[in-house]
Amino acid sequence: MTTWIVDYDLPQGNIRRNFYRRVSKRLQQMGDTGVTGWSTQSVVITDDPDFAELVYEEAIKIGKAHLYKAEKVK
Repeated sequence: MTTWIVDYDLPQGNIRRNFYRRVSKRLQQMGDTGVTGWSTQSVVITDDPDFAELVYEEAIKIGKAHLYKAEKVK
């Protein structure tokens, strides 16, 4: 099983709120499927590579972000 992790650092204010609105809208469209963690520490953990990519792409438009692919070894 592969898990996707996105961490990001966004500026404060309206830009940040708009980011969360866009991502929340996408989550509603998906029915929250595949999202296993949404942290207040600016981290998303998901099994859905498309959602991870969406969060990453939205985040780098306005701040910094990293996208990680984690696989269970044992």
